[in-house]
Amino acid sequence: MKQLELSTRKQFALVFLAFVFLGICFKVMVLVEGLTEIRPVNAIPVVAGLLFGPVGAWACAWGNLAADCFGTLQLTSSLGFLGNFVGAYLPYRMWYLYRQEAPHVHTAYNLLIYIWITFVAALAASWLIAGGIWFLFGFYIENLALYIFLNDLVFPLIFGLPVFIVLTSDSIRIACAEEKKSIIPVSRQGKQRLCCIYALLLAGIFVLLLAGEPEYVLPGQILSVPALLLTLIMLF
Repeated sequence: MKQLELSTRKQFALVFLAFVFLGICFKVMVLVEGLTEIRPVNAIPVVAGLLFGPVGAWACAWGNLAADCFGTLQLTSSLGFLGNFVGAYLPYRMWYLYRQEAPHVHTAYNLLIYIWITFVAALAASWLIAGGIWFLFGFYIENLALYIFLNDLVFPLIFGLPVFIVLTSDSIRIACAEEKKSIIPVSRQGKQRLCCIYALLLAGIFVLLLAGEPEYVLPGQILSVPALLLTLIMLF
């Protein structure tokens, strides 16, 4: 069956408009005033990244910023922009570390890959946003890291996964973004190993964020240096 191909503009518009609409609709379900809420919209980044690659990632980032204009726009929105870009682009990059085929979850192994990359992306978003606010802006918000992590883990699995299954089914078969050649000279096997180290590093930072003790600021900042380096390696 012929694949459904969308132009770059249509890909961006589809993701951007969906993100803005859902992002605005759930602004009333506040978890941390001015910073985050219960966000079904976070089902979008993983799916958008797997389907449309960098276009989907940019659409999520700008969509989140546009949604923030409706009541929550502030300097920390720059971290939300970054977090949502990475939350979409990292799954796209990670998929092709483990599979050399277009993204889909029609096999048990591929489903496990989807869950794995969703988990790592949720840790990365939690670190970038909650960690960024604490390590860079100097104020700690209790449970913020946990809320971001759960939003980015639960909704892609509950809502994003069924949508992804439908969009990659034989009846629709949206053409997914092809693998983009890495500009960093690390082998596929090497990146797979680095990805495991990356996940462990992010998990360590996540534990520090949950603890929230003042003496953990410096360790969190120190651990964030190799985390940033590995983020660049994973993305590029």
